Amino acid sequence: MSLPSSSYIPSLDGLRGISILLVFVAHIGFEKIVPGGLGVTIFFFISGYLITSLLISEINNTGSIHFKLFFIRRLMRLYPPLLFMICLFYLYLFFTNQGINVYEVLASLFYYENYYFYYHPDPAHSSDICKVLWSLVVEEHFYLVFPALFWLIYKSPKALMTMLIVLLFVPLVFRLWGIMMYGSTGDITERYTYLLTHTRFDSIIYGCLASVLLHIYNSAVYVKIISNKWVFAAAALTIVACLVVRNGAFRNTIRYSIQGLSLLVVIPAVVNIPIYQNLRTLLSNRALVFVGKLSYSIYLTHMTAIGSLAFIRKNGHPLLFYVLVILLTAALSVFSYQFIEKPFAKLRTRYRAKERLTLA
Repeated sequence: MSLPSSSYIPSLDGLRGISILLVFVAHIGFEKIVPGGLGVTIFFFISGYLITSLLISEINNTGSIHFKLFFIRRLMRLYPPLLFMICLFYLYLFFTNQGINVYEVLASLFYYENYYFYYHPDPAHSSDICKVLWSLVVEEHFYLVFPALFWLIYKSPKALMTMLIVLLFVPLVFRLWGIMMYGSTGDITERYTYLLTHTRFDSIIYGCLASVLLHIYNSAVYVKIISNKWVFAAAALTIVACLVVRNGAFRNTIRYSIQGLSLLVVIPAVVNIPIYQNLRTLLSNRALVFVGKLSYSIYLTHMTAIGSLAFIRKNGHPLLFYVLVILLTAALSVFSYQFIEKPFAKLRTRYRAKERLTLA
């Protein structure tokens, strides 16, 4: 299956929209009934799928991966909204008369917040506002390593497939080691298996695997599997089942592997297979796509909104709290998207790799 002529896929933005809504609703107080963690796992899968597809496209068009340009684009994509979020965090601390933890700010700026929180879970050292950056750290660590590995063995599809399969098992081994060390349940176990890069990056690799199967292997077998409606339904139900099962050992080990395998069917099918056009159309509706486009800014700003307005809920006005959090998050994220993300997106176009010339 060839790469789409445009790197933009509206249905993926729709999936991002659903994912960020899951995260947002869970964080405002409904975490017991809304699977915010699944939203993050979907984000991971989409990141792996997109970045691998873009790397394949760049190699096909230019003959190489231009690492300097790649990292400049990543920096311009991620850092300006992050700096805006850090500024909001400073303002929040100033107006609430709280001290500034320089170590946590450094952990946020230099992408090791997940490990910082793992070792410093005490609220005196780790704020909920910065803690949410853990998933962005996992993705950034992936961006730092994967493109080079991909480029080294891109020309050998078998070696590439072997590498991806091995990488899928590495975090699972670490998670199994984690429950042997810390037990199958408990706060430290959850932090270890859920937050850390070396225990969670397989959720990204599943997305990479989907892109490789579709765009390098052009695997007719894979396309046939994800085109089967019964397989699709089974994968979707498996995702739901993973939310229902509450066993600690399962949730902290193979849950992410099973979710990854299920997403390996569901997301590529919805995005690429004609028989799922109705689902693709649903995910591509303008409202959901718009939320998806705002998803990075929403993710960065929503905890600031929640933290700054928490006193309203504590004073016995939960409905007012929900309404104001939604409005403030919307205002901050739209501002970030319109005045920070979009201008830098235009600037990023200057750093695209030039296509190689071919003789007719």
